[in-house]
Amino acid sequence: MGGGLSIVLLLWLGACQGPFSEDVVDGVRHLSAQISSNPSGTARVRVSVEEGEQAMLSTASVAPPNKVHFRSLYGPHDTEAFLSAEWSGSIYSKTNGGFIATTTTLNWPVLASDVPLSPGRWIFELGVVDEAQRYIGQPVDFELLLKEDPELDGGSLEVALIFADDLDRDEALAGAVDGAKAIWQALYAQVGIEVSFESYAYDGAPLAPPAFGGEPGYVGIAAETPIRSINLVFSEEIDGYSDILGISGDIPGPLVPSARSAVQLSTLLAAGPDGIYDAEDVRLLAETMAHETAHFLGLFHPVEREGWSEYDVLQDTDECDREPQCIQRLGRNLMFPFPVCGIMTCTPQDELTVEQGEILNRYTGVR
Repeated sequence: MGGGLSIVLLLWLGACQGPFSEDVVDGVRHLSAQISSNPSGTARVRVSVEEGEQAMLSTASVAPPNKVHFRSLYGPHDTEAFLSAEWSGSIYSKTNGGFIATTTTLNWPVLASDVPLSPGRWIFELGVVDEAQRYIGQPVDFELLLKEDPELDGGSLEVALIFADDLDRDEALAGAVDGAKAIWQALYAQVGIEVSFESYAYDGAPLAPPAFGGEPGYVGIAAETPIRSINLVFSEEIDGYSDILGISGDIPGPLVPSARSAVQLSTLLAAGPDGIYDAEDVRLLAETMAHETAHFLGLFHPVEREGWSEYDVLQDTDECDREPQCIQRLGRNLMFPFPVCGIMTCTPQDELTVEQGEILNRYTGVR
């Protein structure tokens, strides 16, 4: 996982105490331990945030069919930072960290108005449930990455481009991806993020979508790439989803190796009906790469197309309640839920708001 001096700290739990290992990986402080929830399904984890650390990414995982979520987060002096109950049933989306899953992730802070990360004791409270959603005592793998970034208004992002299904031999795809890289770099540059790329070939079995936490192939991929890189996997198609261009492991996604540590794209759909990458196909590919990765970094759609009645939590993405109105107000935003296309062409989706850019820059993977 990288270099750094191994240190042993004390981890306090709701049910027991155990060792908490620490090292420095890829420029961030990395804490990890296997903990256990008590019989009522609760585990409390206390960590010490150090001077200069401005953002942290926490990931909790349990063995299926059990699931885990972040119930709450408290800062120094028991300052309430996050309560999952506030977002249950809300029409606004802030993070998926409060919802149960086999692997769940919380990046903090999310918004400029959130309790900022400050030196001192922070407390995570986790909840663990079984397949009947009864709270239970179970082992939990807990990992935390903390980054120092005094500005949080710009930086760099490394993307690992993973070519599955022998797609590393597809010269047409390689050309399209090269063109898409430059477009993506320009999209993120408007919020101060410089995107760089490394390419890898994956020769394993076809990969299931990462969003459901059941694909072990992504664990191996994430173990072979730098821990702060985003793993973007090109597959011929997304199994079970014949009509979507891409899918993210989570919002936000985990950087540590897990079955959700990736973004997946369909090259079959990206090439269009004729299978040839023209200029518009390349632009749509770039926007899809940037869109799905932005989900992984913490952005939601500004509005959800199912009912047009659910929104992100941001103040500078307009609200709307009908498809024509939503397209007019938000159709050019990178995070609009689908490409807006006419008979001959699609509208460029190349806009990001100030608050969207702030969330992207707070993600712990952005250097």
